[in-house]
Amino acid sequence: MTIDVDDLDDPHRKPDFRRANGAPQIIDADGKNQRFSRPSGWGKELDDENALVNWKLNRAIEGVAGDPALQARAVAAKPDDRSVWSDLREVAINAGRGDQGSDIGTAIHAMSERWEDPDDDFHPGDPYEAHLQAYSDEMARLGLTSQLIECKMVNTEYRCAGTADRLYELTRPLITPNGEILPAGTLVIGDLKTGKTLDFSAPGYAVQTALYAGSVLYDPERDEFLPTPVINQDWGMLVHLPADRVECEFRWVDLEVGRWGAYLTQQVRLWRKNWKNKDGFSCPQIISPDFIEKVEVVSLEEADQEWLEGNAEWCKMRLDQIKEHPEARKRLALKWPEDLSAKQFRAGAVTADQMLIGMKLISEIEAEFSLSFMEGQPSDTGRDALDPNVPPSQQLPKEATS
Repeated sequence: MTIDVDDLDDPHRKPDFRRANGAPQIIDADGKNQRFSRPSGWGKELDDENALVNWKLNRAIEGVAGDPALQARAVAAKPDDRSVWSDLREVAINAGRGDQGSDIGTAIHAMSERWEDPDDDFHPGDPYEAHLQAYSDEMARLGLTSQLIECKMVNTEYRCAGTADRLYELTRPLITPNGEILPAGTLVIGDLKTGKTLDFSAPGYAVQTALYAGSVLYDPERDEFLPTPVINQDWGMLVHLPADRVECEFRWVDLEVGRWGAYLTQQVRLWRKNWKNKDGFSCPQIISPDFIEKVEVVSLEEADQEWLEGNAEWCKMRLDQIKEHPEARKRLALKWPEDLSAKQFRAGAVTADQMLIGMKLISEIEAEFSLSFMEGQPSDTGRDALDPNVPPSQQLPKEATS
């Protein structure tokens, strides 16, 4: 399957998303401007960063120890100036590890685009050509071709947008870790990494790959979605092309695991948002005397008994309606619990839980045979804050829980 990339990318100028404070801006299907997040930021909440944090601390200590100018800047910084200290941390970490390795990795990543461009007679020379040749050799061994390179994509479900490194096409069948055979012609998302190791951020990479696999192509210049080929939703590929040594490895990424991580990340972010909006340590609320005066003052036992008697009368009418429909009556008889006496149920001589079981079953039969709603459900006069479908002893007035 060949995709014409001419309409998607200009080789002389890379189109990019409009951005607001770094966040991609998308025009949705309704023509509204939306602020999306970046897939590269997803999954960070799931990373086990203990080892990474310790490594950064070690590098920062090395950086400050070997740079008198950086020491002076640290002494001059005000303790509460967060932006200054944030910059100092990054400078110290980079000074300790040296920017060279990171810069070379970024450069090799950019070189790989030119390397795969058939219209670019690109030969970077040693040592970089050896890295890129290792990448090409592994692609050839696996039978992969890059159908799209650095393509803009949008995931509307998780509201994120970014640039996917590759969309690979299989030119020969490949076996996945679970024994499934992906046929030739299958398209899989690929993510290219040039760091020394993948161990620190593998969970985030899985989430990022899954988000791109579930995305659609987008033209940021015209702000419109583009026809998108069928991308495999089970497996993606993580390409490790380390800048510190000449080797290349393709790893399968289980996209189901990545989607699970995306969902968990979404829930963590929602929890944090709600935490900021609500006090997680609020004091318990007590029903006010004014509210108590507005409700019927009865014991829970009396309230439950009233609820049972009222619903028993209502259920009698509903059962009589079901009896007029032979098929509905047969189905109800088949599904009625053996340990629940129909006679006692009609009389209301059952527990609240048994009444709930019978009411639920009657509702299912009514829905299955499209029987009309039977008027007469108890209104629980004087206790409007309670749900009439649940025994009073199993709930509290809504005002009491707000």
